[in-house]
Amino acid sequence: MKQTPGQRLVWVALTMTLAATAWTALNGEQADEVHVAASRPQGVSTEVKNQPKSRTSGEARPAGADSLDVAQLQRAPWQDSEHNLFGGGQLVAQAETAQQPIVQQAMEIPPVPFTYAGKLEDHGQFTVFLSLGEKNVSVKTGDIVGDWKIKEITPSRMILSYQPLRADVPLMIGESN
Repeated sequence: MKQTPGQRLVWVALTMTLAATAWTALNGEQADEVHVAASRPQGVSTEVKNQPKSRTSGEARPAGADSLDVAQLQRAPWQDSEHNLFGGGQLVAQAETAQQPIVQQAMEIPPVPFTYAGKLEDHGQFTVFLSLGEKNVSVKTGDIVGDWKIKEITPSRMILSYQPLRADVPLMIGESN
């Protein structure tokens, strides 16, 4: 099978990646020792005590781990209770705020988009004619137009209910002639 130049380039890149990985694995122990030694705080002993080595060959431990003084790593607890994440004072304050009711922003009812155009009474039933921009609609009690429901129609007014908030809004339609 004949290889294209692109396939050769992929094989060369793969070979170089494997070589770099092997080189890093072999030289990685030296780099870890340098990193641990450079990050060791002052006053920590750098000599390794003579202790029997009970590690297996597959166990990995950082260089200088046998000589690490754990007592120097401990610190006094932080006394600043205002900024202490685990302090009891904040838990009480958080519990109090959790018990308070959540105040929702009051949504406002938009202005009624309809303009009264007229009404018709037929055997006690009212039909109201409304104009919505260039569109004219006729509505009766119970009809829904957009977000508005016609809740009640009397001779002098019509009550509209804004459905998202379930709020009633009166619309004056005048007296019957």
